[in-house]
Amino acid sequence: MSEIYCTECGNELEIEDVFCSQCGSTVMRKRSNGTTEQVRVAIQEHPLLNVGFFGVYTQGRTYLNLLYLILLLPLGIFYFTYAVTLFSTFAGLVAICIGLALLFFFLLSLPYLLEIQTWLSSFLTGVRIKPDRIKYKKEGTLTEKAFSSLKNKSIYKSFFYYLIFAMPIGIITFTFAVTLISTSVGLMFSWVELIVEYAIYGEVFREAWYGVLPTGFWIFLHVITPIIGFFLLTFSLHILNRMAIYHSRFIKFIAKN
Repeated sequence: MSEIYCTECGNELEIEDVFCSQCGSTVMRKRSNGTTEQVRVAIQEHPLLNVGFFGVYTQGRTYLNLLYLILLLPLGIFYFTYAVTLFSTFAGLVAICIGLALLFFFLLSLPYLLEIQTWLSSFLTGVRIKPDRIKYKKEGTLTEKAFSSLKNKSIYKSFFYYLIFAMPIGIITFTFAVTLISTSVGLMFSWVELIVEYAIYGEVFREAWYGVLPTGFWIFLHVITPIIGFFLLTFSLHILNRMAIYHSRFIKFIAKN
């Protein structure tokens, strides 16, 4: 089934939706006779993947995506700590009955814990995720019900995500986002250095190494640097939007049984 998104806020829509659950905008519908209702158009791709180069600043979802990427680091650390600590503890107690029971409930908790991530993905990036809940067998012995519930694939996909992917991805996305944004903003406001220098010393380009090249070069460099920073920031926001959207789609794959 192809994905559709609200053109107003970028929220992912279900095929049966009449209104966007995020912003309340109506979705375009076709009547049985082939005519189209006069309501908002829904597109087949996330709107932030095709937004104009400078249009990224006008999309509120851009800043939510940035927040999402930053939150991946603390979430990744929490998931890794939770998975490693509890699994190693309960696995070491498997020899006794209480350890086996604790390990069983630990495995069952993994898909439910992932719902924190799926909610964040849905709310911040607009990629709607409806995780598949564990199906419990109603008939049979207690042992049969237990083994039946462990057949849910999302248990093991979420476990490997917590153990292998969550923290490294969180570190990478956090570092990438902070580095790009701080570098871009630093370039954009590089001229502040000259103002501070002039306010303190009454002149600029005081350091000896400024004399290596003509003063006109340094003036040109300080004029062009904020422009470079602005374009770098715009490009960075496009890259970060894509990172957030593709990560949410990865979570969507993990949450499905």
